Amino acid sequence: MKTSLKHSNRAFVAAALVSAVTPAALAVDPHMGGEMKHVMVWRDGAALESMIDETIPLPILTNYDETYTGAASVLNGTWYNSQYGWVVEGFWEVPPGASIWIERLSGTPGLSSYSGGTITTPAFTPIFGTAGSPARIVWDGRMLHNWYAATEPGPYEATYKVYFGDASGTPLNGYTPSIVTLEWHLYCPADFNRDMFVNGDDYDGFASAFDAADPAADFNSDGFVNGDDYDEFASHFDAGC
Repeated sequence: MKTSLKHSNRAFVAAALVSAVTPAALAVDPHMGGEMKHVMVWRDGAALESMIDETIPLPILTNYDETYTGAASVLNGTWYNSQYGWVVEGFWEVPPGASIWIERLSGTPGLSSYSGGTITTPAFTPIFGTAGSPARIVWDGRMLHNWYAATEPGPYEATYKVYFGDASGTPLNGYTPSIVTLEWHLYCPADFNRDMFVNGDDYDGFASAFDAADPAADFNSDGFVNGDDYDEFASHFDAGC
């Protein structure tokens, strides 16, 4: 079996600007965490292949210190991210009577998963073994951004099998699955360029973003770029990681 796996570089992608929260509206929509990072899946004869878009930096599980209501409340108090998006690459057909299944094979302890929302599974429903849920989900081929969360910051990873299966999820004979591993970078506020080091390059990068009023410099995520952000970044930089 030929499995195509690609890992991203360690550069930084700015998170989406955080919405302002007023006392009358404590809940906001959860953040994706950065640009979409596609997990592309295609069929090559009797085999499924997959590849992760390496042009987008490795995602980071982030705690935005926000409170969500309804189904999204499962993310309250967690470090989370939803950048990875399962997507069909090219044009191909599923074997007659089969479906595409994604099954979690292994993962870092403490990593939870929730549905990004499908026709059959509402958003934020536990999946991939979280809260006793099945380890596999059926995928209709539409772009799917699931949510991944943990109660502690750190590097995480999870390995999945993508395969053709029948209605119950049993793999079809004669078809080869694809194995793909998703990874999340260790969260370190001072590592501004996400190269795994804290040095002058991070300070210069933040200063340039700050001078340009780039949303990436909204270090305290209050919706504004001002001296408070500079002071907070400098404090983290001095502390290192």
